[in-house]
Amino acid sequence: MIYCPSCGAELRFDIDSQLMICEYCKSSFDAESLKDKISDDAKTQEYYESYAYVCPSCGAEVDTTDKNDAVGFCPYCGGSSMIFDKLRKEWCPEGIIPFRITKEQCKELYCKEVKKHIFVSKKYRDPELIDNFRGIYMPYVSFTGNIDGDVSIRASSKAKYIGNHDYQTKHYDLHGNAKYVINETLSHDVSVAFDDHISMKLEPYDKNEIKKFHPAYLSGFYAEIGDTNINEYSAVITDEMAHLALDEIENSKDMQKAAKKQKLKTDIFCNDNNIPLRVVQSNKNLLPVWFMSYRNKEKITYAAVNGQTGKVAADLPLSPVRILIAALIFSSVIFAILMTVMNYLPTLPATTTLGVCTMLGLSGMYVIQHGYIKTIGSALDQKELTKRLPFGFVFQSIVAVVGLILITTDGTYYQTRYSIGIILAGFSLFILLTKYFIPQSTLTGKIRKIELSNATMQSNGILVEAKKFNIINFIMRVSIIITSLIFLAAILDENMNVGFFKGLPFALSGPQSSAFYYFLAAVSAAELFALVLMHIIFQSNIAKRRLPQFNKRGAAYDKI
Repeated sequence: MIYCPSCGAELRFDIDSQLMICEYCKSSFDAESLKDKISDDAKTQEYYESYAYVCPSCGAEVDTTDKNDAVGFCPYCGGSSMIFDKLRKEWCPEGIIPFRITKEQCKELYCKEVKKHIFVSKKYRDPELIDNFRGIYMPYVSFTGNIDGDVSIRASSKAKYIGNHDYQTKHYDLHGNAKYVINETLSHDVSVAFDDHISMKLEPYDKNEIKKFHPAYLSGFYAEIGDTNINEYSAVITDEMAHLALDEIENSKDMQKAAKKQKLKTDIFCNDNNIPLRVVQSNKNLLPVWFMSYRNKEKITYAAVNGQTGKVAADLPLSPVRILIAALIFSSVIFAILMTVMNYLPTLPATTTLGVCTMLGLSGMYVIQHGYIKTIGSALDQKELTKRLPFGFVFQSIVAVVGLILITTDGTYYQTRYSIGIILAGFSLFILLTKYFIPQSTLTGKIRKIELSNATMQSNGILVEAKKFNIINFIMRVSIIITSLIFLAAILDENMNVGFFKGLPFALSGPQSSAFYYFLAAVSAAELFALVLMHIIFQSNIAKRRLPQFNKRGAAYDKI
């Protein structure tokens, strides 16, 4: 506990001024110039006094330096209260980054982020909800990498063409001796309660603002002591540090000189590279986080704001009602446009409507699947799955629609229009198939093969949900593709008399089949609408977490 030197009242850390303020006499002090009642003794200056609170529901622990600051509710499971455990002496971390973002700024930044997502429910902007943000100092451990010894890096020569088609590439190993120190480039949170999925999204912190730890900075905030065995992250940290080390060596003058002289290109991602890297734990620091949870029955969502930079990371489940309304409005607009066109052009064949619906179904399916793949890529940090929607796909889809309209409509220059339509539609459909739909199916297949190691509970849960969802998602996509093939066959049969449906008990071509074509168009719209709803439910499910539980050692497991 830190007391005012002037009047003896308790001091609180003020974010705006970055000073300790006495609420009684209004005096202000620099935090580093103060002493608490424990650290007055030189023998105990490595410790600070804190009051531990434990959640009776999930077992999570938070600390506070203020004995009067009882924790009203658990920030991790939304439990109604936390029970005082004990007064204890904590080992002082080496450094701390004080809060720079105030609570009001935190709420504004969070609301700004939520507003970017128009399909997120209004309840996530409820003032009563966002007032539950709590300032918590999270424990992070920094790592240092030491390289000292013989280094071997794989390199390859430029391709040499032999004849018209063959080429030759030679591989080499570049050897040398390196001595580097990579200082505290990587850090990782060591709180089992603070989900890694959230903490990674909040980074980076500006480590230049780290100050020497003083308990005064904790006044008015909560803190976690860090209860995770740091060895659990050794494989991840070693792998990340190895890439940094390889990049450092590759860009060194000696390596650049050797590679340039031999006209070689180094490959820092090769598994055969040999780097004598030793990763050691460095400093433990407390970093500021504004944290909030929203509990709904047996599900919970988290929101966190970087207390230094203001970066937001939040679970934002989509609102099925909002997306349903948007889908209905979009469908109504498309339907109104088609009906208007048919009223003004009474001679417009039903196959034209069928052609437009074919491309709407296929294009909509691609866009929805693209969003699904990108969501999984972002959630699981799979960069190859996070590409933007290609403009070429949109362009080719429009060209295909124009081609199908030209094929199915009459005109003064019918034969010319028909030939142009065949060329446009055929070429565009071929490009769409080979350049977009097949590669997308390949990416979808990669999701089924993803295997995560050292992943967070949330990431593992998302992967499980994604793999389960893939089954019904595949069935619906195949259904849309089959329907679209029937549509294209009907269009060709109507305009080219191919005879796909010859001998069937009912006619799928000819003027008498217009009503049936409109029925098929309605089926296509229903299929696409069902696919949209399925993806809404999936997106909503993966943003919600099961209530956490923590055992006595601090290891977390999900409530079944």
